[in-house]
Parts: sequence; structure tokens; C-alpha cells
Amino acid sequence: QLLAARGKTFREYAAGFFDKDSVYAKDNGLSPRSVAIYSTALEKDFLPLIGNRQLADITYSSVKSLRQTLLDGGLSLSTVKLKMAALHIILKSAYLDGIISKDPFGSLRNLKSRERHRDAFSLEEVRFLYEASSSEMKKSLILLALTGMRVSELAGVSSANMKEGNGTSFIQLEKQYIDGEFAPLKTKRPRDIPLSPLLVPLVDGDRKSLRKILRRELVPRIKEIPGWKERLLCPHSLRHFFISSAKSYGINFLKVEAIAGHSLQGLQETYTTFHVMDLIDIISWQEWAYSRITDAMGL
Repeated sequence: QLLAARGKTFREYAAGFFDKDSVYAKDNGLSPRSVAIYSTALEKDFLPLIGNRQLADITYSSVKSLRQTLLDGGLSLSTVKLKMAALHIILKSAYLDGIISKDPFGSLRNLKSRERHRDAFSLEEVRFLYEASSSEMKKSLILLALTGMRVSELAGVSSANMKEGNGTSFIQLEKQYIDGEFAPLKTKRPRDIPLSPLLVPLVDGDRKSLRKILRRELVPRIKEIPGWKERLLCPHSLRHFFISSAKSYGINFLKVEAIAGHSLQGLQETYTTFHVMDLIDIISWQEWAYSRITDAMGL
């Protein structure tokens, strides 16, 4: 039986590991939230990447490479740590069961907060990514770059979020879509994001798979940008482009931070005084940036 177990794939061994009624979940008193997070990491990240690999073939090097893949996909440090914790639980169990001879995480150093700050894309780099993207990816890329939304926030947006007041269209952002479910925004505060008429038609369809699509289609293009790794470029850098470019254009920095939903101490109370009509000067920048990203002659 042990020999048979040693020939199992990761998918076979991990099946049902984080079901709410599983032995592991019960024995360790996992909360429903923890079960949901670990289960989503297993289904969305690890099974597609290593599901068909034999347990014995999952080594320190492959675990380290897998962690880097998640980081390169634009996930935050804390999210990667959480997802890797789910993988460690499974592989450590396989080690304790005698199915693998060594815990692949044994020599893996903990991730430490980066001292460097993630860089923003330049306008030329955003245009490069736009030109290299499929028609559907172009829509998401433009919305991320010109609204400052986080990937998880755009993933939760649909046409139902589009509102209009005093002739101005805006996204009424109230939730994000993360780990397979809707959740409150990071700052816990809804916000309104004005939209140029050029951007309104782009807010369509279902984007719940956005993170997966970005990882598959956009990340390989980002890796073609010289110095991408040293600059920590990833899909989240589109948000940094929004913040840096809009401020450089001359939009009041408090308004830019309010639209982006930054929760900076000392500024949060100021944000509450902004209404959507106070923020419409961002539209002039959106139209300026849109023309230069989508038109090669615009630069």
C-alpha cells in the first residue's frame, strides 16, 4: 500500500484535503474561512500547475519555482504566503505519512518584505503591453491602467456597477472578487470612479477569471520588458502607472489617491469629502492617456 501511495500524483493525494468535513479540517479546527481559502488555492493554483506531478517529484526546487510563479503573477506577498501555507500542509502530511522522504519546504526560506518598492510602468511600456494583447485583454488592461483599480476590484466589476449622475458616468465600486468569492474592498470603503465616455463600453462581461487570464496572457509580455524583475513589474504595476501618471499630468494628488482607494493615515478623512463630481477632472487625463496608449502616433 505504501508503494502504491508513493506513486500517487499530487492531485490524487490532495483530493478532498480541504473539504469542510475532511479529517484534516476537523482535527485542526479550521474555520470555514480558512477551509475556503485553502481549498481555493488548491483548486485554482496548485492543481493546474502541479496536479499531475507525482508526489516524489515535488522537490525543494520545484516548490521554490512555484512560489516565484505566484509572485510573478502579481499576487501580494501576504497572499503568496497564505497560498503556500496550503501547499505546505499537504506536502508535510505526505512526508509524515512516509509517502515522500523529505519535506520540500524544509530548506525554503520565508519570504521577507521587499525593501524595494514596486515600480510603475512607463507610458511607452503600457502601450507595448496594449499592442501585444488580445482584444479582450486590451479592455482589462486599459481599465486597470486608467482607473487605478486593483486586479481583484476589476474582477468584481460588471455593467451593473456602471452609474450616471449629472451627465458623468462612473463605476460604483463596492466589493472585490478574490479567492473565488466576493469580499469587501481592502479599505472597507466603497468609492466612485469617474469614467470617460471612451472607457464606458469596456465595462462589460464577466471578469471573475481576470487574475488567471493576466497570468497567462499579460505576465509573459511583462517579462519581455528589460529589467522587469529588478523593478518588480507585474499587473499591479498598472495601478502604479495610474497614480504616477495622473499626478504628473497635474491631477490633485488627494483626488488621485481617493480614486485609487489608498488608505493612507492622515488622508482617509479627507477622502470622505470627495463626491464623484469632485473627481471628474481625472477624465481629461484618462482621455489623454487613452489616446497615447491606443494610438502609436500619439506619443
